[in-house]
Amino acid sequence: MPLTTKNGKLPVLVTDLERLKMKQLTLKTFSTDDVTIGKLYNGNELICHTVERPWLDNVANESCIPEGEYTIKMTNSPKFGPTYEVKNVPGRTHILFHKGNTVSDSFGCILPVSNIAVFNGRIGGASSKFAYDRLMNLLHGESFRLKIERTL
Repeated sequence: MPLTTKNGKLPVLVTDLERLKMKQLTLKTFSTDDVTIGKLYNGNELICHTVERPWLDNVANESCIPEGEYTIKMTNSPKFGPTYEVKNVPGRTHILFHKGNTVSDSFGCILPVSNIAVFNGRIGGASSKFAYDRLMNLLHGESFRLKIERTL
Protein backbone atom coordinates (compact mmCIF):
# COMPACT_ATOMS: atom_id res chain seq x y z
CA MET A 1 0.00 0.00 0.00
CA PRO A 2 1.54 3.36 -1.01
CA LEU A 3 2.16 6.11 1.54
CA THR A 4 0.10 8.79 -0.19
CA THR A 5 -3.02 10.77 0.57
CA LYS A 6 -6.12 10.84 -1.65
CA ASN A 7 -4.62 13.66 -3.74
CA GLY A 8 -1.49 11.58 -4.41
CA LYS A 9 0.89 13.62 -2.22
CA LEU A 10 3.06 12.25 0.54
CA PRO A 11 1.80 13.01 4.05
CA VAL A 12 3.79 15.50 6.11
CA LEU A 13 4.83 14.24 9.53
CA VAL A 14 5.71 17.06 11.92
CA THR A 15 6.40 16.37 15.56
CA ASP A 16 7.77 19.76 16.65
CA LEU A 17 7.39 22.32 13.86
CA GLU A 18 8.46 25.25 16.06
CA ARG A 19 11.77 23.56 16.87
CA LEU A 20 12.41 22.71 13.22
CA LYS A 21 12.03 26.37 12.23
CA MET A 22 14.34 27.71 14.97
CA LYS A 23 17.75 29.15 14.20
CA GLN A 24 20.62 27.12 15.72
CA LEU A 25 23.52 28.97 17.36
CA THR A 26 26.62 27.38 18.86
CA LEU A 27 28.52 28.65 21.91
CA LYS A 28 32.05 27.24 22.16
CA THR A 29 33.53 27.88 25.60
CA PHE A 30 36.35 27.07 27.98
CA SER A 31 36.59 27.71 31.72
CA THR A 32 39.38 28.78 34.03
CA ASP A 33 39.11 28.92 37.82
CA ASP A 34 37.75 32.49 37.52
CA VAL A 35 35.78 32.81 34.28
CA THR A 36 34.24 31.03 31.29
CA ILE A 37 35.05 32.61 27.94
CA GLY A 38 33.16 31.75 24.78
CA LYS A 39 32.56 32.46 21.12
CA LEU A 40 28.96 32.54 19.88
CA TYR A 41 28.49 31.39 16.27
CA ASN A 42 25.68 31.43 13.73
CA GLY A 43 26.98 28.65 11.48
CA ASN A 44 30.58 29.69 10.76
CA GLU A 45 29.91 33.39 11.46
CA LEU A 46 31.23 34.72 14.78
CA ILE A 47 28.48 36.84 16.36
CA CYS A 48 30.33 37.83 19.53
CA HIS A 49 32.44 36.61 22.41
CA THR A 50 30.84 35.75 25.75
CA VAL A 51 31.70 35.89 29.44
CA GLU A 52 30.16 33.64 32.08
CA ARG A 53 31.00 32.55 35.59
CA PRO A 54 33.39 29.57 35.86
CA TRP A 55 32.14 25.98 35.93
CA LEU A 56 31.00 25.25 39.48
CA ASP A 57 28.90 22.09 39.00
CA ASN A 58 25.87 24.04 37.73
CA VAL A 59 25.24 25.75 41.08
CA ALA A 60 22.46 28.34 40.57
CA ASN A 61 23.70 31.96 40.41
CA GLU A 62 27.36 30.86 40.67
CA SER A 63 28.14 28.57 37.71
CA CYS A 64 28.18 28.78 33.95
CA ILE A 65 25.63 26.71 32.06
CA PRO A 66 26.40 23.01 31.47
CA GLU A 67 27.31 21.74 28.05
CA GLY A 68 24.17 20.76 26.12
CA GLU A 69 21.37 22.03 23.88
CA TYR A 70 18.84 24.57 25.07
CA THR A 71 15.84 26.50 23.82
CA ILE A 72 16.22 30.28 24.05
CA LYS A 73 13.13 32.50 24.14
CA MET A 74 12.42 36.20 24.51
CA THR A 75 11.37 37.40 27.94
CA ASN A 76 10.82 40.74 29.63
CA SER A 77 13.17 40.94 32.60
CA PRO A 78 12.27 43.43 35.35
CA LYS A 79 15.97 44.36 35.59
CA PHE A 80 17.17 44.10 31.97
CA GLY A 81 14.01 44.67 29.90
CA PRO A 82 13.42 42.63 26.72
CA THR A 83 16.08 39.95 26.48
CA TYR A 84 16.61 36.25 25.87
CA GLU A 85 16.19 33.54 28.51
CA VAL A 86 17.86 30.12 28.43
CA LYS A 87 15.19 27.47 29.06
CA ASN A 88 15.40 23.88 30.30
CA VAL A 89 18.73 24.11 32.18
CA PRO A 90 18.54 21.32 34.80
CA GLY A 91 17.97 22.76 38.28
CA ARG A 92 18.16 26.40 37.09
CA THR A 93 15.85 29.22 35.98
CA HIS A 94 16.11 32.88 34.98
CA ILE A 95 19.35 32.49 33.00
CA LEU A 96 19.52 35.46 30.67
CA PHE A 97 21.62 36.99 27.93
CA HIS A 98 22.30 40.53 29.16
CA LYS A 99 24.88 43.31 29.05
CA GLY A 100 27.90 43.13 31.34
CA ASN A 101 31.67 42.84 31.12
CA THR A 102 32.85 40.77 34.09
CA VAL A 103 31.65 37.74 36.06
CA SER A 104 30.62 40.09 38.86
CA ASP A 105 27.99 41.50 36.44
CA SER A 106 26.33 38.07 36.21
CA PHE A 107 24.65 35.55 38.47
CA GLY A 108 24.98 32.60 36.09
CA CYS A 109 23.90 34.45 32.94
CA ILE A 110 25.62 34.82 29.54
CA LEU A 111 27.21 38.20 28.82
CA PRO A 112 27.74 38.98 25.12
CA VAL A 113 30.93 41.05 24.63
CA SER A 114 32.79 42.37 21.59
CA ASN A 115 36.22 41.21 22.70
CA ILE A 116 38.04 39.74 25.67
CA ALA A 117 39.91 42.12 27.95
CA VAL A 118 41.67 42.23 31.32
CA PHE A 119 40.34 44.44 34.14
CA ASN A 120 42.48 44.82 37.27
CA GLY A 121 44.17 41.50 36.54
CA ARG A 122 40.89 39.64 35.87
CA ILE A 123 39.68 38.38 32.49
CA GLY A 124 36.41 39.84 31.23
CA GLY A 125 34.93 41.41 28.13
CA ALA A 126 34.63 44.83 26.54
CA SER A 127 31.95 46.64 24.55
CA SER A 128 29.09 44.53 25.85
CA LYS A 129 26.41 46.98 24.65
CA PHE A 130 27.67 46.72 21.06
CA ALA A 131 27.76 42.89 21.17
CA TYR A 132 24.36 42.66 22.87
CA ASP A 133 22.76 44.98 20.29
CA ARG A 134 24.31 42.97 17.46
CA LEU A 135 22.86 39.75 18.89
CA MET A 136 19.41 41.29 19.37
CA ASN A 137 19.39 42.70 15.82
CA LEU A 138 20.43 39.36 14.35
CA LEU A 139 17.68 37.42 16.12
CA HIS A 140 14.78 39.91 15.76
CA GLY A 141 13.05 38.55 18.88
CA GLU A 142 12.77 35.01 17.46
CA SER A 143 13.37 31.94 19.62
CA PHE A 144 16.44 29.86 18.82
CA ARG A 145 18.32 26.72 19.81
CA LEU A 146 21.68 27.04 21.55
CA LYS A 147 24.26 24.29 21.57
CA ILE A 148 26.95 24.81 24.23
CA GLU A 149 30.23 23.00 23.67
CA ARG A 150 32.94 23.00 26.35
CA THR A 151 36.64 22.59 25.61
CA LEU A 152 39.47 22.11 28.06
